[in-house]
Amino acid sequence: MKNNLDIILGIIAILGVVYRVFQVEARIYDAIEDLKQSLLNRIVTNEISLNIHIAIYQERKEQVDYLTHALDQKIDHKASRLLEEIKELKTELKYNQKAEG
Repeated sequence: MKNNLDIILGIIAILGVVYRVFQVEARIYDAIEDLKQSLLNRIVTNEISLNIHIAIYQERKEQVDYLTHALDQKIDHKASRLLEEIKELKTELKYNQKAEG
């Protein structure tokens, strides 16, 4: 009877150990799944953030291009007006020199 009781207690102990091993294994797989989900969330968040920064960069680049073009036109206009004034002054000087001489 004692041997039967020892065998039954041994089987129960083995079953208890196996149950605990399966519990630990389930916790490990749950932790792995949680980590996987956390990494996926971080990747998605980073991707969204990167897309936002790219859109902002493109908008700023477009604004800079627009302003650069506007400044180029302004410079060209001022240079054109300056050349016209120089031509007028040359003509005036020639006229004044002819009138004096």
